[in-house]
Amino acid sequence: MAEGDKSDAVSAWFLGPKGENVETLIWLLTEALQHHVQGRIAYFPEDPSVITPEVKATVAFQTQIKKQLTLVKLLAERLAEHSVPFWNPRYNAHMNMDTSMPGIAGYFTAMLFNPNNVALEASPLTTAIEIAVGKQLAELVGYNIETLQNPIGWGHITADGSIANLESMWAARNLKFYPLSLRLAMMNQLSFIADTFHVDTCTRESKLLKDFTSWELLNILPSNVLDIPTRLNEEYGITAQFLQDALKPYLAQTVGKERLEREFNVEPMTYFASATMHYSWPKGAAITGIGSENVIPVKVDDSARMDPNDLRRLLHECLNLKDAQGNAAPRAVYAVVAIIGSTEHGACDPVKDILDIREEFRKKGLSFVLHADGAWGTYFATAIPEIVVQQSISLSSEWSHTSMKLGDYNKARHDVFVPTVPLKTKTLESITHMRHCDSITVDPHKSGYIQYPAGGLLYRDQRMRYLVTWTSPIVYRNDLQSIGVFGVEGSKPGAAPVATFFSHVILGLDTDGYGQLLGEALFSAVKMYAHLATMSTSKSAFIVCPLNPLPAETNGKPEDVEAQKELIRTKVLPIPNRELVNDRKTWKLVVEMGSDLSINAFAVNFKLGDVLNEDIVEANYLNKRIFEALSITDANTDKKPPLILTSTVLSQKTYSDCLLKFKDRLGLKGNQDLYTLVNVVMSPWPTASGLTSEVAQSLQETIIKEREVSIYRNTLTDDYHAFVMQGTDKLFFVHLPMFNMENHRIQLIMTATISPDMKTAYTEAREKNPETIYLLVNDTPTTLEKILTTKEFDARIEPFSPNGQQPPIIKGTMTNIQVLVQKKLNSKFLTPYPTRKMPFYVYGSGVETHIDHVYTASPNIQMTADQVVIGADLQNDWDATPLLYAQLPFAEISMQPFQSNFEREAATQPFFFHTGAKFDSVVFTKDLAGKEVVATTSLTLPKQKNVFVDTDMLNADPEPHTAESTNVISYCLAHVREGESTVKMAPGQKYIQMIDEFKNTLQSISV
Repeated sequence: MAEGDKSDAVSAWFLGPKGENVETLIWLLTEALQHHVQGRIAYFPEDPSVITPEVKATVAFQTQIKKQLTLVKLLAERLAEHSVPFWNPRYNAHMNMDTSMPGIAGYFTAMLFNPNNVALEASPLTTAIEIAVGKQLAELVGYNIETLQNPIGWGHITADGSIANLESMWAARNLKFYPLSLRLAMMNQLSFIADTFHVDTCTRESKLLKDFTSWELLNILPSNVLDIPTRLNEEYGITAQFLQDALKPYLAQTVGKERLEREFNVEPMTYFASATMHYSWPKGAAITGIGSENVIPVKVDDSARMDPNDLRRLLHECLNLKDAQGNAAPRAVYAVVAIIGSTEHGACDPVKDILDIREEFRKKGLSFVLHADGAWGTYFATAIPEIVVQQSISLSSEWSHTSMKLGDYNKARHDVFVPTVPLKTKTLESITHMRHCDSITVDPHKSGYIQYPAGGLLYRDQRMRYLVTWTSPIVYRNDLQSIGVFGVEGSKPGAAPVATFFSHVILGLDTDGYGQLLGEALFSAVKMYAHLATMSTSKSAFIVCPLNPLPAETNGKPEDVEAQKELIRTKVLPIPNRELVNDRKTWKLVVEMGSDLSINAFAVNFKLGDVLNEDIVEANYLNKRIFEALSITDANTDKKPPLILTSTVLSQKTYSDCLLKFKDRLGLKGNQDLYTLVNVVMSPWPTASGLTSEVAQSLQETIIKEREVSIYRNTLTDDYHAFVMQGTDKLFFVHLPMFNMENHRIQLIMTATISPDMKTAYTEAREKNPETIYLLVNDTPTTLEKILTTKEFDARIEPFSPNGQQPPIIKGTMTNIQVLVQKKLNSKFLTPYPTRKMPFYVYGSGVETHIDHVYTASPNIQMTADQVVIGADLQNDWDATPLLYAQLPFAEISMQPFQSNFEREAATQPFFFHTGAKFDSVVFTKDLAGKEVVATTSLTLPKQKNVFVDTDMLNADPEPHTAESTNVISYCLAHVREGESTVKMAPGQKYIQMIDEFKNTLQSISV
């Protein structure tokens, strides 16, 4: 038997992408089940069996057994066909992979007993296992777990990271208000300690607690707050029960934080978190009463890590706030959250820098809790050898307590941290310094490869858990307790900590265990980053750009960037991992590349000829199409993409300069948010099997294919253009535009002359069919630019139909074109939706007046009506002032996005813009902004006249093959597609049908 190596050990921890370890898993589960049954038999073995052979032989019994077998078979088959293949290395989307086989075995083994870890009496062994798991994780991050030292770390399993974050926020809130509650109790039940009980202020000045200002009470160091109950017992003999009873009437838990804020004249305090924070943070603030608006985002750097300078700026603002009278009114801070592995880009906030800033502000009188949201990143601590951890701590201590210069520290940090896995030295530094955070979120069901639900929360000082319990105040107890008294949850599965325990003890929380597994995943992520960073060249018709720039992009010239890309192509991509580690020069580059923790965020842009697209909306559309091609987003599809990615939208407001620089590297201009692709690598096998190169090639082929759609949308070509015809006196022509097609990206209203026979045919047709919309269409494909330049073209008039192009009623020539409105609809020319009104263009002759909706933003709706009736208060010389604006009394922003044509027509209530509709208090102005008011009066849409409403064509996303296969000209395409879409299944309908199939099959079973 071959000895094998660490990589071979990893293969024993999972069922495998092809179920290679199925015999082992069957054996493990069978063993668990057999021992479970033996336990049942051994419990009062003299008790009689209630499920006898005679019962099993009945038809009723056999029918129920057959139903169970049938349902398992049906569901297992359907899940195998339709589940997301998390277990496959091609899955690179969410933080999900095959769960560990020890985890499966542990969960199954405990699940059979269904222990409820809410109470010790319902889960004696699994409660002890959960406490053991908490100690394992606490020790992993560097917390002390020895009872002879203080503080003692503690942790427990939660449903997920969101619950852990919520609990940490709850604890930080209660910690902040605890001194205020104690101060009130000292005016009553605890008055006998008021004249003797001293506490240190944040600046380490000892004084009577009763003499503390509100600001000083809010900024007592967390460790000093947690010491108070123990001190009261030691110094005054106050029992835990008496202290609990004395404090209860004043705790934020009891009276609410608002009462304490009023009592001590405290303004709302703040929470600071990196701009990349998970959505659970504002949600947690809403739940705890802190308020989501008080969770303040801290700016990030170019790699999406918290910017320490911005944190320092925000803390200075808190210290220097003044009230309306100019008096000092500093704002207290609950906590700062450092993210250790952001969900969208794996960024690791600089924990050591944040710790230094905390110490800096403590000296100024401001203290706060520091929480590390390591839901994704905590387990990566296993990839760092213990010797490196100790060297990091020693170096940091030297940096903090000597005159060592920053440059020398950074050089030493790089010399000390020589990783065997591609972890950046700054990331190593942050992970090793998590031990100084007051609390840490960890998710075993993410980078711990455990089944859901398995989140976790760790406390540096275990006494902090008593801030979120109802049974006792902050006092240390050393006996085994029910886990359920701590935190948010009540009932919770004992199987989750057992699964975590199994995986921890079998894999090992060290470099040979989880460190090996995550290290191989990190290698795969860096290799994928290398493919992304080098996928496009100067000759490519597209550009792929990772969020994290190459080192040369940060420090070098363009020629250096190209040289580094070529080095990656030759010295990184084709080289096995083990050889890379031994190539010191190349290895240094490998360590500096990519994100911090195994997640690659990237975006794609396309070229029109040799020119990069600058339109963010169009780049977003391309990236969204790539995502849809490489994901399973349609519940009614059975497609199997060769690579599965996820996506996110980076907010310009949130990401600020980081996103501007990212867009600049992509060649994009503007302040819109950016649709970004995300590649999460958790599998240890892609680089070893060569699959990374294969999936990268699949991505490149998808980009090339989807780019063709972008070219089609954004290339100006000869086309057909349709105009809604308005009026019978003087004719007006309203173009049917399309936001997403360069040929039609213009809002255009014009007047022109048509031949007498065309006008006669048109007026007669309108008299005969007064509710029909008539279009004027160029008879030969051309561009709008050519039309406006020549001011004439051959045309035809045809009735509009949502089912497609109709035969013309007449053909002729249009001449003497005069433009009334000409507005480009590219994204850079658009503005936000109106917030108070809904603007329309108003134009006409002395006899007839018409309107057309103004498009300020996309998506939008076309609303056009001719021969409207306007109140007599509006008097206008249309020859002198040919264009006005009607500001309808609707907040347009509140009505967007509008329904599709089909949804609108199928609605039970008529759409507000319909024939005969009357609008009062319409403000008519000379300007779009609505400042130059001409009149305020009514506007009534005509009865049995042209009222044209459309959302489908205006907002359609045309594709080249659609136009070719249907042979429908572009202005009718959207309506045909909408008609076709009505026969499609509703989202998830296929699965609803499967569930009905299950029910029907079971009902038909008999024996």
